[in-house]
Amino acid sequence: MSTGEIRSSNILRIGSSTLVELEEKVKALRTINLNVKKRRFIICREDIKVASGEVIIPKGSDIDISKVMLLKRHFKPEHQIRTFQPDEGIVLVSDMSTPVGIQFSMDLVTQVMNIGGGAYEAFIDRVDSFKEFAALYNKALFPKLAVVGYIPPQPERIKEEMAFYQLIARTDPYIRMLEIMHTQIKPHPVIPRMRNIAINPEDRDSWKRFILEIITEYTKAYSIEQR
Repeated sequence: MSTGEIRSSNILRIGSSTLVELEEKVKALRTINLNVKKRRFIICREDIKVASGEVIIPKGSDIDISKVMLLKRHFKPEHQIRTFQPDEGIVLVSDMSTPVGIQFSMDLVTQVMNIGGGAYEAFIDRVDSFKEFAALYNKALFPKLAVVGYIPPQPERIKEEMAFYQLIARTDPYIRMLEIMHTQIKPHPVIPRMRNIAINPEDRDSWKRFILEIITEYTKAYSIEQR
C-alpha cells in the first residue's frame, strides 16, 4: 500500500461496501446486536435500481439479510453499495492538559487526520479521557475504533481511566481499541491486554506502521467474538 493510496482513496471504506462486505456485516450484526447496548444497523444511502430502472431497495432502507439476498440476485459480489452506519469513525483518547500530552496528542491527531488526505476529518474525534469517551458513546453516532494515546501517569488518574475503560468494554465489547506507546513519552502501556503499537521517533517508518495498523484494525471483518 503506497503513501498516495493511504492519503487519497477511501482506504477506511467509510460509507461504501461491496456486496460481499455488506453480507458479512449484516450477518455479523445480527449476533453483535444481541450483546450490545446500542444497536448497529446499515442503511442504504441511495435508491438501488436494476437494469430496467426499477428501484428494488429505496434510499433510507434498513438493509437486512433478505435485502442482501435480493441484491445478490441482481449484482456481482464486487458491486459497490453506498451505505450509512452509526458506528463509523475514530476517537482519539489522549489527554492534552500538559505540554507532553499536547505534543503526543497532536502528533496522533495529525497522523490520523492525514489518512485519506483529510477526507475523514468529520469522522475523527478527540477526547481527554475514557470518561469523555463514555459520554461520546451515548450519542447517536459512535466510533468503530478508539486509539488510546497519552494518559497522565498519576495512579488516581489511571485508576479512573481503567474504571471507565472497563465500563465501555462491558457495555460494548465490539468497539475496537488500540493503545499507542512512545519510546520517550509513554514507554509502557496503560491498559492491560489491549492491543498496542509503539512509536519510535528515531525510526522514520514508525509512523507509517502506525497508520497501517490503524487501517488494518479499522477495516478488518466484523468479529462475532467478544473481547
